[in-house]
Amino acid sequence: MGTISSAGVGSGLDIEGIIKGLMNAEAAPLRRLEEQRTSINTKLSIYGIIKNSFDGLQTAAKKISNLDNLYPQKATSSNESFITASASSNAAAGNYRIEVSKLAQAQSVAVDSVTDRDAFFGQGTLTFTLGEYNSVGNTFTPNASKTPVNVTIDATNNTLSGIRQAINNANAGVSATIVNDGSGDRLVITSTETGKDLGFKIDVSGDTTGSNTDQTGLSRLAFNPTLAAGPGTGNNVQTLQQAQNAEFTVNNLAISKRSNTVTDAIEGLTLNLKNTTTGPVDVKVELDNSKVKETLNEFVSAYNKIRGNLKDQQEKDATLSSESTPSRLENGLRNILRQTFSAYGDIGLNSIGLSFSNTGVLSLNQSKLDEALANDPMILEKIFANTGTTSNANVSYLGATSKTQSGTYAINITQSGGGGNTIAGTLGGVAGSGSDNILKGGAGTYVSGNAEGLSFSVVEGVSGNLGTITFNKGLGSQLEDWIKQLNEEGGMLNARTTGLNGRLSRLDDQEERLNLRLDQIQKRYRAQFTALDTMLASMQQTSTYLSQQLSALSRN
Repeated sequence: MGTISSAGVGSGLDIEGIIKGLMNAEAAPLRRLEEQRTSINTKLSIYGIIKNSFDGLQTAAKKISNLDNLYPQKATSSNESFITASASSNAAAGNYRIEVSKLAQAQSVAVDSVTDRDAFFGQGTLTFTLGEYNSVGNTFTPNASKTPVNVTIDATNNTLSGIRQAINNANAGVSATIVNDGSGDRLVITSTETGKDLGFKIDVSGDTTGSNTDQTGLSRLAFNPTLAAGPGTGNNVQTLQQAQNAEFTVNNLAISKRSNTVTDAIEGLTLNLKNTTTGPVDVKVELDNSKVKETLNEFVSAYNKIRGNLKDQQEKDATLSSESTPSRLENGLRNILRQTFSAYGDIGLNSIGLSFSNTGVLSLNQSKLDEALANDPMILEKIFANTGTTSNANVSYLGATSKTQSGTYAINITQSGGGGNTIAGTLGGVAGSGSDNILKGGAGTYVSGNAEGLSFSVVEGVSGNLGTITFNKGLGSQLEDWIKQLNEEGGMLNARTTGLNGRLSRLDDQEERLNLRLDQIQKRYRAQFTALDTMLASMQQTSTYLSQQLSALSRN
């Protein structure tokens, strides 16, 4: 609405006040629009809070459907000065007695000292070959998976410092450093990895200051462990440490590994060997109940937060009290969480100590959870995670997608996979897509449910009718998918916020039209009152003139 300029000068009337009063009345629809805008923005803010709470629940649902979180294993060592350990979810519970006789080491050698690290040292080529030295047969066997690396030493890098940098830049499986031993600077060369087959030898060629094996110039770096140690032999460096594997036993089974961090000796268990042992060290692997409860309590908190937000908005005089969306969201959430799984004996949240109060608040009974896990260690997976069971031992469940629905689907393989063939067949009567020996359910019309995205492997060479695969979508995945759909196009939250934003846009259009109309009304009022002002001023002048004339006549 435009600015009102001064009026009423001629007549003395408060025309500005009159116009202001009239325009205030005309602007009533504009104020109603602003009230509507405030109301819509408040609703959008509340929906933002609800969405954030759902995002928190989705995160908790994703976490609780992950087997690593459902079955966190812990590993404890009886003596962490010698061995520490950690376990992943697929580590088998049990006790392991471990003894360490050797720690893995990296090969390390030192070159004779020099008094000036920046003085000329020699030129030529250093060839680093990684491999294993066997003292019994006095042999060096190159590592077939590692290619020898040549390092050129020329006028640009022919000092001790330059050689160190050239070696470190070469990515040859070794690293070099300079150590001052009190009498001078020594080049120390060490394998970058531990393990007996990652030792090294150093060949020198093209030495410009003498032969390739004498004790002058670049040949001072020559190192061949099969030769007798000593000046000018081709084994001219000092061996500080031999390359070796870690040697240890697990329950009396002898094991040798390149590294002191062992991840592939016991499935799911990482061992950190810190010292050789003087006696057995016991490592125990078991379910970390405290982590399980922590994960479940995070889920409980996330659920109660969104449930509280939805309940608050259903109270009388709440911002969204007149809308059905909060109650529909609460009902949808409750319907998912109150499910039971008939495939596993009608188990549900109550089976693991998760129960709802009369007001809908979720809580965890930890004693009941402990009892449930003791009776069925897999119960959490059955309730929260996606699971698949097959009736034929030649078929193994692999996974599913958000489109896959719970159900039992018949398997018919028309062409076996593997050995260069691509598997072909149907799942639930619908053609699947194959890759090697893995078949994935395709899009189509199923008699019941939807097996799209359900994948499984079949033993190579096996075909025909292979029974059924039963898929159960866990509560964690169901919640993830449902919340995701709420925010997608057409989803309940998306549709509601899109509708409110659309109303805001329409209010903006109405406001623009109203402001144009008010500007026109104001201009009309101003024109009318300006004319009235002029007329009244004229009439006042006429009245004054007549009064003067009459007064003059009376004096005469």
